[in-house]
Amino acid sequence: MNKQSFNYKYPIIPLLGAIIVTNGFLSKVSAQNISAPETTDSVAVSVKNQEFPQWGYYMVRRDFRKCASPVCGGYFIKQVNLKATPCLDGVFRSECYVSAIDWSSLKVSLDELIKIQNDDGSRVILRGNIVPVTFPGFGEFGNLRVKEAFYATTNTPAKGTFVALKDNGIRCITTPCFSTDNLVLNKPKTTQVSSIDLSQIGATQKQLDAATSEIFGQGLIAVGKTEVVENVDPTKRDTKFVATQFYLRVEPN
Repeated sequence: MNKQSFNYKYPIIPLLGAIIVTNGFLSKVSAQNISAPETTDSVAVSVKNQEFPQWGYYMVRRDFRKCASPVCGGYFIKQVNLKATPCLDGVFRSECYVSAIDWSSLKVSLDELIKIQNDDGSRVILRGNIVPVTFPGFGEFGNLRVKEAFYATTNTPAKGTFVALKDNGIRCITTPCFSTDNLVLNKPKTTQVSSIDLSQIGATQKQLDAATSEIFGQGLIAVGKTEVVENVDPTKRDTKFVATQFYLRVEPN
């Protein structure tokens, strides 16, 4: 079985890959922890360890307060999956204020950059880090330096846990095969799933094909929940990730 054999016309997508979860600052904030059961007939033929940037994923909203820049007029940012985000001063807050977003490291087309910048914050996820910038007469403020940007495929609300889904190289002789790594963004958690359901999002076939490529490539950012599908034989439980939204990587030029 290979990448080309997967057909997104069906609501549930079996994949040949396992799950890696991301690290974050608030390790006590946990997500679902469903481990893949050991099976006697789902034999791993090969396992390839995959690396994935596990933290630094933010949602962003504009600051419309009316006062002098850089004190106002920037952005409020928060890390996905976390109840509190570490700000420049070391304090954890529900949101951090940054005076600006530094796009210089995001090598995308002008049209894509304008699309991202014009979003109201509902469809974009940014991966980056907060860097200090000094303003004479005002002191030090944080800027968000962006490394990657991800854009939601539809307007469907994203509900659940933000994860990265990535093929891990496991190959099996039968199903279920826990061949997709499920990395919880900004948290130190790793699980595996044997199938993925993208049917609730309303994505086009082209978007679903792009999602497949990302799973087998750098990793697909998705939101949803993990479900265990019970079976008469407890050694053959299917662990499925049901997505409410997925985000495609904005590719560089």
